[in-house]
Amino acid sequence: MKHLVLVWLGIVFPLLAGASTSLGYEEQRDRPTAGGEPVFATEADVLLNTVKNLIDAQDYQAAEKLAEQLTATSPDMVDGWMMLGYARSLNGKYDLSNAAYDRALDMGANPKDVLLRKAYNCRKLDDPRRTRQCFEALLALEKSPEILVQFGAFESATENYAEALRLFTEALEMKPNDLEVIDAITRVEEKRGDSAQLKYWLEKGLAVEPANTRFLKRLSLVYLNEQNYDLSVNYLKKLLAVDPENSGAYRNMGIAYYQLGDKERAKAAFEKVKTFGGAMDGLYGPLADCYRSTGQRTAALAVIQEGIEQRDQEAWLYSVWGKLLEDEQDYDAAIAKFAKAVELQEEPWSGYAKKQIARQEQLKKRAELIAQQKEG
Repeated sequence: MKHLVLVWLGIVFPLLAGASTSLGYEEQRDRPTAGGEPVFATEADVLLNTVKNLIDAQDYQAAEKLAEQLTATSPDMVDGWMMLGYARSLNGKYDLSNAAYDRALDMGANPKDVLLRKAYNCRKLDDPRRTRQCFEALLALEKSPEILVQFGAFESATENYAEALRLFTEALEMKPNDLEVIDAITRVEEKRGDSAQLKYWLEKGLAVEPANTRFLKRLSLVYLNEQNYDLSVNYLKKLLAVDPENSGAYRNMGIAYYQLGDKERAKAAFEKVKTFGGAMDGLYGPLADCYRSTGQRTAALAVIQEGIEQRDQEAWLYSVWGKLLEDEQDYDAAIAKFAKAVELQEEPWSGYAKKQIARQEQLKKRAELIAQQKEG
């Protein structure tokens, strides 16, 4: 025997076997389920649930149309107006969305919920004045770290960094050592270009959680950009201790070691990038140079050819190729490679290659003189 089901707010209630399908609406509504709980599903409930389902399916236009029908037929339903505001917001109708939210507020909706949604709409409308009014009203209702952080994020987005820092700092006073708030402060200091404060707050984050990969990565990058390669390597080692397959960390470590002149360690780090599937763009030149400097000619040539095929750092690679040929005293071939680097017009390597051509010619003349002296 078939079982009938009644859907109410996304929950399926099986009716008792043998239930008549001819019962009137009021009788069906009050009929107990198999579990013994009564079902109270109104038309408005069904419409509201359908609007939610349409939003979940990302059919926002249909959701808005049905929400309008819901508020027209059940104008006293607060959730209906909130859902209409949400659907309109999803469709980019921010002013109309706020109007629906205001209607819900007048009918007793949660003011905090309404104001947060209106603040979002006002941000989308690029209306800083009304956005601030929403956040200020929220703080008048409840001065919570969450609202302070959201307000601070808005001020940061509008480049009002001093106010953003004030709000974030106040949030941190209420919720000490909160890593998300600390991170928000570091983002502002980064935008302001205050390296000293950025490092201070990143260090503070690491004092709270020493193995935090987010702060370790960013602090190592700050020092790398400041050309403080030793400190960069220090934090990269800590990062790799907790994230040993981080190809990006190996990439930056290789760059730091390369700049320190430690080409053996730089080479090892660059090889790890390959091992863990990291992007090699920008590494062909230094890796080829590392192989050449450590006497691995075959490996250097393989990297040179791969980089040229990828059209990455070609002038650098042709210059390294020229140096490999110089090592073999094949000066004519070296001049040809350096000439190719000059043609590519990629500075600083094209300028370097032009100087190398003159050097190769001098080396060639000296070699010829030595050969003549030996013959004589």
